[in-house]
This record gives sequence, structure tokens and C-alpha cells, in this order.
Amino acid sequence: MRAVDRRAQLPFVRLLILGLLGCLAPIPPVLLDCKSGSLTPPGLIPGCLATAGTLGASDRARADSLIAVATALRDSLSKVDAGGAHEITGALQHLGDFYGNGAFADSGRFDRMLDHLAVTLEHARGALVDYNGRMFPLRTPWLSWHDYPDIGIYFQPVNTMQEVEWLMPRPDASDDSVVAMSERLYQYALWREADGRRFPVWEYEFPWTSGGVAVKAPWISGLAEGLGLALFADAYRRTNDPVWRTRTYEILNAMYVPWQDGGVLLPDTSHGYWWEEYHPTVQVWNGSAWALLGVGYAAQVTGDPEISRLFSRGIDALKYYTPLYDTGTWTLYSRTQGYNTVAYHTLCIDIMDAFYARTGDPWFKTVADRWRSYVPPPGVQ
Repeated sequence: MRAVDRRAQLPFVRLLILGLLGCLAPIPPVLLDCKSGSLTPPGLIPGCLATAGTLGASDRARADSLIAVATALRDSLSKVDAGGAHEITGALQHLGDFYGNGAFADSGRFDRMLDHLAVTLEHARGALVDYNGRMFPLRTPWLSWHDYPDIGIYFQPVNTMQEVEWLMPRPDASDDSVVAMSERLYQYALWREADGRRFPVWEYEFPWTSGGVAVKAPWISGLAEGLGLALFADAYRRTNDPVWRTRTYEILNAMYVPWQDGGVLLPDTSHGYWWEEYHPTVQVWNGSAWALLGVGYAAQVTGDPEISRLFSRGIDALKYYTPLYDTGTWTLYSRTQGYNTVAYHTLCIDIMDAFYARTGDPWFKTVADRWRSYVPPPGVQ
């Protein structure tokens, strides 16, 4: 047998060792594509936000886990429940849309969108009960969500607050319920600052079209701010806790800031103060009038003459604009839409009755009685 020349084997051994070391070397990190806007895969977004310093390590891990669960559930439903899979796909893409629009400048709104994704999973699994259009997921105690066909299930601030107030805070609501809901809503608010005023808002996270005007997500509503104002004032009245008085005034700041600056006040104040529900072009009557009732209740609870002045200026606007919604035979929903439904017409009468009870001004009773005499036009239900 011929002797082996070990020196001749050295190059081969060296290559073998280098190859083994290469296999054992750390795998280079995956490069994140964070510049694709709304086309950024949802699974990459938490990493992109962490790289930008928006998310900490633990928050990123929770987001990664939720998105992974959502993706797996979507894939598992794709052949057995196309509707559920479609719903989850929409919620995942919504993350991409918000990311692409630069809406995740801080973690607050991203957290809200993760809630939307988690609640969508609850809904797709059939784990939510619908109580006359309101659902209360385990993920967000005390907060009401609504399923909008072809849009998805979303947090609904107005529906939430209507659980304990209708036109005015409900006297039959327990103190514990009012305070618990108020606390949860305060924690769930996002914050804006304009004109030297800082105020909480509750955002609607889906696009909406009203009266021919499209509103991009996220958007806010003067009605939600007005109801929040009344709710926090009621929490103060019931508890006498100065914390709720302070929080009432924080919401009140939104009522001073014009719509174009991120608040809810109609830019034109020449006829008084009008707080807009969707968009200044639309001017939904019931939403703005209802918000004004919230201002009036805050004035009543606090006894503050400045809030009373706001309420008075709101009355000026209400009296100026209301004739534009009265055809002489029926009421109109907004400046850009047609007749109210019977339910909304009745709501407008109830709102006028509430103003009469609050102010004693006979103008409100006269209008309410005239509206009561109207007969629904053909086709209106």
C-alpha cells in the first residue's frame, strides 16, 4: 500500500475547515425594506418602526406575534371561510396603508391599529356578540365597536358614549359605569396640539364618505368631542373629583380649534360656533346640534361663564343654520344630502326638545312642534 502524503492533503483540510466555520457563522440579519410605503409587508412594519425608534423591543415582539397569528389565521381560513380571510386581509393591509401615509409617527396610533387587527381576529372567529350594532371585545373593555359592511369592524367613539348618555347623560347610569367608561376613554384618546391648546381626540380609523365628501382615515368628529365633554363633566358631577374637571377642560380645547388645524370648530364663526361632525362642507345638523348640547351640559356642571359663552355662541349658530335644513315639509340630514329618515327626523325633534328644556327659549319649542306636524315625504322611511 502506498503511503499517504499528508502535506498534499493540507489544502483540502483547510477548505473543509473553512466550509464548516462558514456553516457555523451567524446568519446575517434580514434587511428590512422600509421604503415601500403601503406596499410594505405587514410583518415587516414592527421592525421598521423599531428601527426608526418608534417601538421598543417588547412592543415590537408583541406586534410581531399578533401579525404572525393574524397571517396564519387568514391562511387557514382562505379555503373554508373566504369572508373571514378577506376581513383579516383588509385589517393587515390597513396597517400598511397607515404606515405608507406616515401615520405611525408615534406608537399610540400603531397600538390602536393593532387593537383593530386583534378585534378583527375575534370577529373572524365568531367570538363577538352584536348588541344592536354594538360589540364589546375583550381586547378593549368598555369600548364599543361596530361592523361596517365591506369596511371592517372598528372602534366607534359615539356608540361607546351613548351607552351611558343619550342627548344628555343618563340619570339611570351607575356612577361606577360612568367613571369606568370615562377612564377607559381617556386612556384610549390620542392627543393633538394646535393654537397653544392640547386636547384628546378619538379617531375614526376607516375612510368615510358623507354627502359626497370623502374623509380619509384617521378623522375625528365634533359629535364625539361633544359627547366626551358631557361624559367627563358628568363624571366630575358624580364624583366631585377635580381630575374629571381638568379632563373636561382638556376636551373643551378641541372646541376652540378650527377644523383645518385639527380641531372640530367650523372655520367660519361669523354666525356663531358650529362644531362639525364629518367635514365643514357637509355640516350634518344632528351631529353639530348634539355636540352643542354637550357644551351646554359642561357649562351647567362647571358654572363657568366662559363655557356658557361658548354655549351661547353655539345657540347663535344653531338658530342661523337650522332654517337651511327645514324644507317646510320635512328636515334635511346635512347641507349636501337629502331628507332625513323618519328616525333621524325624530332625533332632531328630540334634540330641539332637549334645548328647550335646557334654555327655556320658546324658539326651540316652536321649531320642534312644527317638525312634529310634518308628514314623511313619499319614499321616506
